[in-house]
Amino acid sequence: MASSKPAHGPVTIKDIAAALGISHTTVSRALNDHPKLSDDTKARVRQVARELGYVLNASGRILRGGASPLVGLVIPDIQNDFYSAIAKRLAERCRDAGFQMVLAITEDDPDAECGEVQALIQARAAGIVITPSPAPLPRTVELLAGTPAVQLIRSVAALATDVVAMDDAAAAHDAAAHLLALGHRRIGYVGGYARIKPGRDRLRGFVKAHAEAGLEADPDLVVQVPPRQEYGAEAMRRLLAARERPTAVVIGSSELTIVALAVIREHGLSIPSDISVVGYGDPKWYELTTPPLAAIRLPIDALAASTAELVFTRIGAQAKPGGPAPALRKIRIRPELIARGSAIPRR
Repeated sequence: MASSKPAHGPVTIKDIAAALGISHTTVSRALNDHPKLSDDTKARVRQVARELGYVLNASGRILRGGASPLVGLVIPDIQNDFYSAIAKRLAERCRDAGFQMVLAITEDDPDAECGEVQALIQARAAGIVITPSPAPLPRTVELLAGTPAVQLIRSVAALATDVVAMDDAAAAHDAAAHLLALGHRRIGYVGGYARIKPGRDRLRGFVKAHAEAGLEADPDLVVQVPPRQEYGAEAMRRLLAARERPTAVVIGSSELTIVALAVIREHGLSIPSDISVVGYGDPKWYELTTPPLAAIRLPIDALAASTAELVFTRIGAQAKPGGPAPALRKIRIRPELIARGSAIPRR
């Protein structure tokens, strides 16, 4: 039976009920995922609701004490290519599941982070995905303890949540191993600082690749800074000012990659004849540089899919009190090395 949109104002639950020939109470329960209704009934109600253009009254649900259809994404930065890409993918997943994603930016400020989390909880967000600052405030930890939450990319032990992260050690290991296999022995590293776990893990992978080759990474060629462009430029300058300049460099952050390339050009050096480079992340423009930039491609789609699955599972579990809580999960996904012309054999 085809459903036609009523001529009067916004579509209501009663309009859906009339189209299906069922009670408006049944429609309301179906839209709110009532456990005693069959999946078939819920599916038919939702299909007709979509066909009629029904818009869920989120404020009404909040006033009745239920969660809103909001999922918060709390991240440190949106100018970073990685975070903007994963925000887009996660928003799509939320939309497909009937949720609306709300974005909050913290700049890694614990006070701002706490304020954003509190605002989301006051709005009765159904769940929160967070890339936590290195040291969240105790109040932030307390707020998230009662909320379906997933830590993304970074994790802190104080937050007892599911975690979706990259295998950061493997990423930097593969980049360094690639350059070592090309004959480079003086390899620089510019990466995120050790206060955050990805920064520590990426450096560990870089060092491990050297050890596997029977070498030691030169500490004078390792610079760790906050993953912001203003710090990355100075880090790359320090590296190029070393007594014996590196023949290759691994960049352990997408934000730092952008400025590292600019500083190399600023010094009048040519990639790859003067210095080989493996960047981090793999936005489309990496393929458009001359030569195309070798890089660690981040598994953005897989990260978004796993994060969405976990947060939706947590939301579903909280909506059905009394049942056993799902065990905490930690998913780690390995990035992929993309070999391109910016990394060539040592001459």
